[in-house]
Order: sequence, then structure tokens, then C-alpha cells
Amino acid sequence: MKKLGLKISWLIIFLFMALVSCVELIPDPVDPRLPIYSESGKKQSGALIDNIPFVAYPNPFFWGNGSFGSILNKGDTILTFDFGLIEKNNPNVSKSIFFSLEKLTPEDWEEMKKNFGKKFRLDNHDTKGRLSSYANDQLIESIAQSGQITVKYIEDLKVLAGTFGFTAQDSSGKKYEVRYGRFDYFIYRLD
Repeated sequence: MKKLGLKISWLIIFLFMALVSCVELIPDPVDPRLPIYSESGKKQSGALIDNIPFVAYPNPFFWGNGSFGSILNKGDTILTFDFGLIEKNNPNVSKSIFFSLEKLTPEDWEEMKKNFGKKFRLDNHDTKGRLSSYANDQLIESIAQSGQITVKYIEDLKVLAGTFGFTAQDSSGKKYEVRYGRFDYFIYRLD
């Protein structure tokens, strides 16, 4: 009887392992150091900044990680994103990426719902991007000079997801490259 119970136990363990091995996490095809692109409100963001991986803060607050997308007015004409990121291998290094999309129209929102979303170029005066960091207790802001952010709005989930990349320069002339950026957050209304 003990042998039968042992065989059944091993069979259950084998079946469980076989089942679990079928559910495999798919690494990001571009760079596995970054969170995989998703559109389900996973509250995640990340980017390569000068080829160093940065990811969203690891939930320092009970309500989330401090990164978000928000609509700023009742007319739905201003959409902002603020991503608080830490260096993946050195959590003492942090940066913030901010986007502001202004003068949005109902057509923009409809286009954000389709396929891969809508691309907004950062050389447009209604679309702004900024990379911020601290050095020697001083805020250093680098304004995006070129690049784009693509936003997809998943209306039934109230999720904003997308990708971004840009080059920026601070007031001292130092240039930064932000590549392979991605985000996936529930939308907040701040009006």
C-alpha cells in the first residue's frame, strides 16, 4: 500500500512539473534586462538610458510604484506620464522620465485605441519629454530634442501602454539616449 501511495505521489509531482514547465515566461526579445511589453495594467515601465537598464521603482508605496499616466482635464486634451525609474543593477541611481501630450482631440483618442496606438513625435511643440536626475543634491533636467512616444489606450481596461525613445540634452550640453522604453499603467483622472 505504501508503494502505491509513493507511486501516486511521484506521478502527481511529475504531472505538476510537466504542467508548470508548459507555462514559460517569455523574455523580452529586445533586451531581457527590461520588463516585457504588455498591455494589461501591470504597473511597469523601463528603458535603456545610455545603454544602462532602468526599471520602475519596486513599489515603495502601498498604492504602487510612483509611476503613472494621467488625464489632466475634463476635456481629455492633456495626457501626462511620469515614470520614476531606478538603475536595475544599482538601486541608488534614479531618474525620472516625464511626457506631456497636449491639445489631444477625440480623433487622437480613437487612433490610440487602434492596432499599435498613436505615435507622438517629440519635436512637436504639443508633445514634450524630459529626463530628470539628481547630482550633488541638484536637479538636472534634460529636455527631449528628438524621438517619439507611442501610446495605446485599452479602453475596457482603462490602461495606457506603449513605447518611447528619445535623445535629450541638459543645460551643460551633456547628451542622453533613451531607448527601448516601454510602459503599462492604469490611467488616472486628475481633474
